[in-house]
Order: sequence, then structure tokens, then C-alpha cells
Amino acid sequence: MNPMIEFNASNNSTIGLEIEVQLIDPDSGDLVSRAPEILNELPQAFFKPELFECTIEINTRVCRTFEELEEDIREKFELLQGVAGNHGVWINLSGTHPFSSWRKQAITRNPRYLNLLQRIQWPVRQFLIFGIHVHIGVDDPDKGLFIANALLPYLPHFIAISASSPFWMMYDTGLASSRIKIFEELPNAGIPYYFPGWKQYSHFVQNLLDTRSIDSFRDIWWDIRPHPGFGTIEVRICDAMPTLTETLAASALIYTLFKKFEDQFQSLSTPVEYERWKLYENKWRATRYGLQAKIIDVEKNQVISLKKDLIRLVQELQPLAASLGVEPYLTKIRNIIEVGPSYMRQRGWVRSGKNLHMVVRHLHEEMQSNQLIPEKSLAIL
Repeated sequence: MNPMIEFNASNNSTIGLEIEVQLIDPDSGDLVSRAPEILNELPQAFFKPELFECTIEINTRVCRTFEELEEDIREKFELLQGVAGNHGVWINLSGTHPFSSWRKQAITRNPRYLNLLQRIQWPVRQFLIFGIHVHIGVDDPDKGLFIANALLPYLPHFIAISASSPFWMMYDTGLASSRIKIFEELPNAGIPYYFPGWKQYSHFVQNLLDTRSIDSFRDIWWDIRPHPGFGTIEVRICDAMPTLTETLAASALIYTLFKKFEDQFQSLSTPVEYERWKLYENKWRATRYGLQAKIIDVEKNQVISLKKDLIRLVQELQPLAASLGVEPYLTKIRNIIEVGPSYMRQRGWVRSGKNLHMVVRHLHEEMQSNQLIPEKSLAIL
């Protein structure tokens, strides 16, 4: 019998983020491979290398409130901006860089990354994308899988609010999030399989290990996955978003839904098994059309407006969000919908006559000011 994978249960209600940040040459607007020298001046516990040397990953502390999370992210952004600025480098946030090529990027000389490159080849070599990962602590692995499964019908909502990668290597992909399709090229990526409980999940992972399909559970790149080492459920679907407001709003939506389903675990315990074709179809529609998508109600089998359902969902969750202390962050989703998520803003800037180099500058201004720049406000730069 295969051994059970140990789950390092953590206190409920804790939250932490991983944020993948772009390093930018201010003159050209291109990505620049400067992470090694910048990381030398930053605390290793919270700032880490990524696959490419043009990326630095920020890890927050384990936080108990969103106010604590916001303060932590602000402090780390300011620290990274200061150190990068001393090296003549900007930092930016979006799911892809509008025009940089993966061919020009230096790979981080890390044994794990070099092994992945050797094993997977081209899908890893062109993996020039940037996301956020939301970790929420859970005290029981069966409960964690129940919640992760219950979150799957809401992947389109998470995509719609966070999509920020319409451009890829100077090309308008026609997608709200090109990052998602690039990510899906990896093995063991995408929507997770259905697991009734931790025993079945452990058996699955052990089979992958025994057959040398993966080196560790970290090689399972699902949109939502358990992280046994941290004792969290990790939601990985979101593009990196230009502003702290957007990041916290998307995280608040995920967190409030998480707590809703945590409450349901006591009475239901066994996860609902959704029809996978509906999950795949809805994810694709949100990836393609973003907020404008028409998705399938997985229970009623009806086509509905993703935008209207997102507005409905935020309203429905407000009382719970208020009790959790995250309502001020959740309600910012309405402002994002009104102005337009990042993929819409970026396309609006281009329609107004700006080139992709100016898109990079506008993204930088949004990050620095923590203000969404609609199409009509482009005189700001």
C-alpha cells in the first residue's frame, strides 16, 4: 500500500501570496536579466529567483488579516523598487510582457530549473509568464480538497478579474489571458482531477513519483492545488495584476469563497464531481473573452453572462466578506469591472494610438500609483 502524503496542517484563515515581478529596462521597456545582482541585496526568505533572470518572486509572510497582507506587500514592493532602482531597473506587473521574446532571456542557473528545461524542453524555454499564487491555510487535507474542488466552477471569475496578458511577443493574441494557454503547455497543468479525499490524492501523487512522471509534488502545476508542505490550498490561475488594489480584490474573492466552502465541509464532506467538459469550456471562454465571456452554469446547464454573474457573486458574498473583515477589498471588484480589467485597459491604450512600449510605461505608472488608468486618462504620462 502506498504511504499517505503528509499534510502539514496550518491554522485556518491564514493567507499568503507569491507574486512574480518583471524586471524592466526603463529606456527600452524590455525585460532585463538582472535578478541575481538585485537578489544579492534582498532578504532570501521573501525574495526568490524564478525560471528567468528577468523575474523576481515576492513571497509574503503568513498573514492573518488582509490589512496585514496589504501592509506586507507594500513594504516588499517598496524594498524591491528601491533596490532595483539603485540598479537602474523598473519593476512591472502583468501576466506577460507585451513584446519581449523568451529567446533573449537568461535561464536561472538553478538545478531544479535546469532539470525542468532538460526534461520538458520548449514548453519550459518559452515560459515567459507572470502570475500570482494565493495560499490559504487549512487544518485538514480532506477539507482542503473539498474546498479546492468547490472552487473549480469559479475559475472563470478569477480569470475575468485578473486577466492581464493580451499581448505576447508584439502580437495581440485575441485572448484576455495568453498566460493561461502558455501555462497549459506544461505537463500536469490545468484543471485538477477529482479526488474524493486525501487518500486518493496521495495514491495519485505516489503513482506519479513511482513512474518518474514528476520529481516532487511541486511538478504538479494545476490551477488549484494542495501544498502539503505549507498546509495550504494554492490558487494559481490568476495573471499578475498591475496594481495592489487588483491583487487584493482578486485575493479577497478567492478567500471569501474559500471560507464559504469551508463552512459547507462539515455537512457535505464529500466533494461534488462536476462535469469536466463544462469546467474546461468555461475556463476557455474566460481565457478567450475575459469579462465579456458567456459561460455555462454548471448546475443549471444554462449560458449566462460572466460579467453579470461576477457582479452577482460579489453582492452575494458581501455579508460573509464583512464578517471576515475583507469587504473593503472585495467591493473593489466593482471598480475594476467599471474601468475594465487590465487586458481591456491595455487594448484600450493601443486603440488610442499608443504603441506597446507605451503600454509598458502605463503598466509601470499603474503599479507605482496604484491607480487604474482607463483609456481616456492616458494624458497622465
